[in-house]
Order: sequence, then C-alpha cells, then structure tokens
Amino acid sequence: LLCTIMTLAYRPQMATVRPRVMAMPRAEEGRTGEVVQETLGMVESSIVTKLLDFLPDATSNQINLPYADVIVSGGKGLKNPENFKLVFELARVLGGEVGATRPCVQAGWVEADRQVGQTGKTVRPKLYIAAGISGAIQHRVGMESSDVIVAINTDPNAPIFDFAHYGIVGNALQVLPALTAAFAEHLGKRRRLVA
Repeated sequence: LLCTIMTLAYRPQMATVRPRVMAMPRAEEGRTGEVVQETLGMVESSIVTKLLDFLPDATSNQINLPYADVIVSGGKGLKNPENFKLVFELARVLGGEVGATRPCVQAGWVEADRQVGQTGKTVRPKLYIAAGISGAIQHRVGMESSDVIVAINTDPNAPIFDFAHYGIVGNALQVLPALTAAFAEHLGKRRRLVA
C-alpha cells in the first residue's frame, strides 16, 4: 500500500500510479467481478477540451525503458560521458536497454528518457546492472524491485550493496569491458549451439 487518500467532499475521485511501480498480479482462473454502468450525463458542448488531431510519438518504435527485461545503468562513478559507451556496449550484447542516474542526466551525459529513479522511470527488469552507482534513495526507489540486481562499485560500503543481489567491488571501467567480453563469448557459443 503506497498511501491512503480520503476526500469525502468531491466525487468522482481518481488516483494514478507510474508504470511498473507495483508488480503485475498473477492471473487467477475463474475470478469474476461486478461491472457497474454509470450514466454520466455529460454533454459534449459543455466540455472545454476537444481532440483536434492525433500525432503519434516519433519514438514509439523504440524500447520503453520501464518494460525492458535487461537494463545496464551508469552513474557518476563512470567519471565522464565518454565512458558511458561501456554501458551501451554491455546493454547491446545482452539485448537490453541503458539507464542512468539523475546526476548523469543533469550533466548531459545521456538523454532524460534514460533516467531511473524517483524523478525518472520506475523499472522492474529481470536483470539490472548498476555500474558506478552509489545507491542513493532517489535511484533506489526506481529500480529496487528488479528481479536480480548486480552492483559494480569501488566503494565496498556503497549503499547499493545493501540491496543488490550480487556485488562486484571494483572499477566499473575495468569490470564492464570484462563482462561484455564474457557475455559476448557465452552468448555467441550458445547461439552457435542452437543454430
């Protein structure tokens, strides 16, 4: 339960929740519910807002970060924007998406659509790799529900290790290329076996 809001004086009421904040419940066979039909009595002429045209999103064919199964995210521990290419390379090999912390987005290292956290996207991937991310609460709330979290940080006392499933104490600039090479080799062998 996120919160309880009671407003007795106004009806109707509506609440919204960002995508992927809560886990999708499992389907239950035979479950039923009651559908209540209400007559609203709204007249179109009394509605100020009108739909004039629909322009589809030019980026609609791109991967939507909140729904990616694999996300490799980078933080300020990567030191500079050029090092983000290491994050992109690992994400490409894994068939995943790239995320980032707010400081990286604010510094212009990556576009705002890649921000994970309280003021960014909430994600629930099967695998979340956090490279050079300390684990500040603002980032944590956006990714802590990931199935598996792998943290890479030089500081063994970084808060991210408190909730990561696996931790690698090391320099992300050295660990990321090693992971990329290992996954590329493993996945390459696996693809050859399937073919």
